[in-house]
Amino acid sequence: MTYETERRQIVTALPAHFDHAFVAGGAVTSVFTGAKINDVDLYFKSRAAFELGVYQAYEDGLWCVAASKRAVTFADRSNNIAQLMHFDFFPTAEDIFAAFDFTIVMGALDLDTGKKQKYNPVSFELYDVGEDAPDSGFILHDDFLKHNSQRFLRFNPGTRFPLASACRVLKYQQRGYTIGKGDMMKIALAVRGVRIESWDDLKDQIGGAYGDKVVLENEHLPFSLAAAIEALTVDKAEDEPWQKPDNDNMPGTPEGLLRHIAGLKGEECVPPVLDADGWPVAA
Repeated sequence: MTYETERRQIVTALPAHFDHAFVAGGAVTSVFTGAKINDVDLYFKSRAAFELGVYQAYEDGLWCVAASKRAVTFADRSNNIAQLMHFDFFPTAEDIFAAFDFTIVMGALDLDTGKKQKYNPVSFELYDVGEDAPDSGFILHDDFLKHNSQRFLRFNPGTRFPLASACRVLKYQQRGYTIGKGDMMKIALAVRGVRIESWDDLKDQIGGAYGDKVVLENEHLPFSLAAAIEALTVDKAEDEPWQKPDNDNMPGTPEGLLRHIAGLKGEECVPPVLDADGWPVAA
């Protein structure tokens, strides 16, 4: 099976062309489960590749509609949405999978080339599946298709944001997925391994990889576990009511956006190396 139909669906949903990146996560899961693609998450192979992606988005007339210290979001006139991750960079698909929380999202599409390889979840390596293998560009966890067909959540305790994963369980249960007691306990144990000693630590975990703006009602008070529990207590069942869009006064240039991101991270902005045509060098 070549998965060419699935590849076309993802490429069509992208509001612009991006190089040196993977599409991974929800969009890949959607095309393999017959669901609508809401947005496309891009994971870049290097910092320079991300910078090139930012320049490409502005060149193609996209609007930056949100930015956080983990991701930036662009949209076009048809409301096709791309989220460019920059909390880390991922040379290979297995690097992305090692950071993800559930096997049902461990699917990636390499936008540069098709790869005749498959991911081994035990050795965390890619292996060659032969010259006659489909060259679709998709790299799938060995359990990706099986667990999606079973609508079963298998948790990866190595994920970086296990507290956000606990919230995501509720979202997937609403979509008909189930999770076993063992995996729920794995999430609880993974959360115990995360240092949460300040409001910023808590908000980073709640925001997860996307880094949504998190507003907690009593974060002006000194941080404590009791205060955190109180801040997360709501009167009615809502999906993550403390997350708010962060879309005020987004920069209108790639240089401005890169400075904005550096400011969010508390880092010095280092301008990208540009070629003779004014594009970041992403080799």
